[in-house]
Amino acid sequence: SKRSRRKSVKIEIIPAILSKTSADYHKKFKAVEPFTEWIQVDIVDNKFARNLTVGPKEVAAFRTLKKLEIQLMVDFIEDWVDPFVEIAPKANIKRIIVPYETARDPIGIVNHVRRHGIQIGFSINPDTPTSRLQHVVDKADIILLLSVYPGFSGQHFVHGVLKKIDELRQMRPDVVIEVDGGVEPGTARKCAEVGANILAAGSFIFENDTIKAETYQEKVKRALETLKKDVEDVLPA
Repeated sequence: SKRSRRKSVKIEIIPAILSKTSADYHKKFKAVEPFTEWIQVDIVDNKFARNLTVGPKEVAAFRTLKKLEIQLMVDFIEDWVDPFVEIAPKANIKRIIVPYETARDPIGIVNHVRRHGIQIGFSINPDTPTSRLQHVVDKADIILLLSVYPGFSGQHFVHGVLKKIDELRQMRPDVVIEVDGGVEPGTARKCAEVGANILAAGSFIFENDTIKAETYQEKVKRALETLKKDVEDVLPA
């Protein structure tokens, strides 16, 4: 059976930081840093989505030994990829994800980013069909499915993403699938059960008022533990 062939590795939960200010970025980063191997940083340019976040300058200023995944939600990818590639060694950037919708030369981007020893992935919005990824699914290191509309954290999970996970698996059985948006207990488990490998969570970890704790860091830690518990007995695809 498919399930018995699955590797006994855990589903990965990656904290996702979406910050408008340097102070907010530092606060969230410091709080979660001890409890995770990877951190996703969302970079939004106000054109692709109605929000504006920190950029390469703030990311470069904050040194970390944790691996960074930069998720670009920008209109002109070409203007944004190089500033992050340049700071990658200093900022420990190991993966860059770009929106497929605005990628004018997807294969060119894959080759360019890989040349610098950085993983490259594509994201698609809830309304973009997986069929659009047909010619890049074999080239990318990872495919990220947005399960909310891009730009702001704290939105409701779009359930159509569950079907997309399955469609991607049919296209390429060994594809690494990340789901990002509205990830909380319940939705995390559903994504894991249908075959997601990585789940990125922002507001559940960083803006959670249901979890009571003495300090912000303790709150963040508990939220992360809650998500891990939700998927701990689900075997990854």
